[in-house]
Amino acid sequence: METAPTKILKSAAANILRSVPPQNAFYFYRANDAPTGAAARNLTDFLGIVNTIDTTSLQFHMGRGDFENWIKMLGDNTLAKQFASLKSQNLKGEQLRSKLADTVKARLDALQKATP
Repeated sequence: METAPTKILKSAAANILRSVPPQNAFYFYRANDAPTGAAARNLTDFLGIVNTIDTTSLQFHMGRGDFENWIKMLGDNTLAKQFASLKSQNLKGEQLRSKLADTVKARLDALQKATP
């Protein structure tokens, strides 16, 4: 009986870590009608972009709840809730980047440990 939750966690983790098709990727913008050209198809891509993109883009998407929505689409309600908590802190600039990156990195580590 104890192995069932682990199997569910493994399959859920694998689902969350998957790469999505381009039409479901997260496309980063600076503002409406101002794309950056950066797109993430999985959490690893997302983390890499968060670490390098202009913080204006991070603030734009955080304020709109875009990150939460994309993460929910990936199937990760835990990370989506963590993003909602960050949003409520109204972080800006490098402080926002740091918190986002730390949150995603910790979640990625946990998910990767759960997969075979």
